[in-house]
Amino acid sequence: MKRIIFAQVLTTNGTTEFWGLYDENGNPVSVETEKDDGGVTLTIWRDVPDKERRDCGISEEEIQRTCSMYEDCDECPLNDYCGEESEVVS
Repeated sequence: MKRIIFAQVLTTNGTTEFWGLYDENGNPVSVETEKDDGGVTLTIWRDVPDKERRDCGISEEEIQRTCSMYEDCDECPLNDYCGEESEVVS
């Protein structure tokens, strides 16, 4: 391990959860430690969004920058991409 980002001593039984962590690919993960009389368990799972976003080939920053250049979404070249995203939310 290159560096320790958090350390905790588990002295009593219970569960501790950690958020805001990411795997080596940048995907968000949740980490849970649980201590009981039998020992300590460490569980790590990937946080999967409700629906995977379609990759349009540009970064989220570029998407936001492009959208901010147009007041009318009908004129925006990303209208199809954003239109599909807003349909999922509705």
